[in-house]
Amino acid sequence: MKSFNAFAILGSVFALTGCVVDADSSSELGDDAEVDEQTSVAEQAVTNGAVNAACAESLTLRDQPGGATLGTMYTGPYNGVSKFYVQSTSGSWSYGYSYSLGRWGWAMTYYLTTNYREQGAPGQIGYYYACYRADGSGWGGGIG
Repeated sequence: MKSFNAFAILGSVFALTGCVVDADSSSELGDDAEVDEQTSVAEQAVTNGAVNAACAESLTLRDQPGGATLGTMYTGPYNGVSKFYVQSTSGSWSYGYSYSLGRWGWAMTYYLTTNYREQGAPGQIGYYYACYRADGSGWGGGIG
C-alpha cells in the first residue's frame, strides 16, 4: 500500500504516462508462456469470487488453460483497468468473466489481483491507476 500512496502523491503532481512499476516490462506484453506453471495459488494476489484487475499491459483470455486465444484484455491510461471476475482458480489459471471482452474464459492467475486502485475517468486528464501482484511487482500510470 505504501507504494500506491507514494504513486498517488506523485501522480497528482506529475503527468505520468504508462509508468511501469516493474523493472522488467518484457513480461507485460501478454507473454503467458514466461510464467512458471508451478506457482502455487497461495502465493497469488488473485481472489476467487471477486473482481480482479488484469495487472499487465495486456492479458490473454483463453478457451481453456493454455488453449486458443479468445481475446486480449488491456490495461492502460486510455482504457482503464481491465477487470476480470474470478469464479475459480486451478493451478496457474483462473476461470472467470472478462468485463472488457464480455465473455468467459481462462487467464493466467499470476497477472490477476484485487490489489488495485483507480481515480478519475480513463482517457481523461486526472486519471491514474495502479495494481500490485503478490510478488510485489506492479503496473500503473495515468494522465496528468
